[in-house]
Amino acid sequence: MKRFLSLGAIALAAAALTGCGLLEEDSTDAESEVSGDQVDAAAEAASGDCLPQEVLSEDPDVFTIDCSDPEAYWSITAIDGDTDATAAAGDLTDYQPAFDLCGEEVGAFLPGKPLTDWNMIYDQVSGEVDYLFCVEAIAEPDEEGRTAVVPAAGDCFSSADATWSTVPCDSELADYSVADVVELELTEHAAADLEAAATECGETVYYELTDLFGRTSALLCVE
Repeated sequence: MKRFLSLGAIALAAAALTGCGLLEEDSTDAESEVSGDQVDAAAEAASGDCLPQEVLSEDPDVFTIDCSDPEAYWSITAIDGDTDATAAAGDLTDYQPAFDLCGEEVGAFLPGKPLTDWNMIYDQVSGEVDYLFCVEAIAEPDEEGRTAVVPAAGDCFSSADATWSTVPCDSELADYSVADVVELELTEHAAADLEAAATECGETVYYELTDLFGRTSALLCVE
């Protein structure tokens, strides 16, 4: 039977882009077929193993990659093959198993913290989830100095990037610096409440750190 990888809150696979990780949302569905060898290899995966940015390796014989590999982007923080989770149309039918395994803050954009996400390998026909797993971005700069960490006060970022990251403020990639952060309770907020919170940014531009679940953790006041 075919198995599929459904990209969770921050979908970064080349096959399709979607999710809260994007500064500009793309509505394309995100899932990729997983080879039988990759499903078998997932059974051996454990916390601390690494995955490429697009989550699914191009090599159909492997699931995880060496953490010293330059392509390593995510570190698995938890993986479970017995969660009783179910999926439909490339998404969990209930997000609670992901929160139970990964923690309530999974997928949230927390200033100064690495990106996190959940993911799963599942049977598209039956909806059975074979493996549910949690990942955290490896907070190491790439060749351009980009680090998969949500910007905090004093950090710089590029508005052209596909997902939140920080870049050195002297980099030609940097076009915004974070002057201040307005912290909010991690929950859904009404537009009027966000507008009220934004007054703390004064006359500066601000970005809402809102995830796929509709939760906003903070506002970035930027220059």
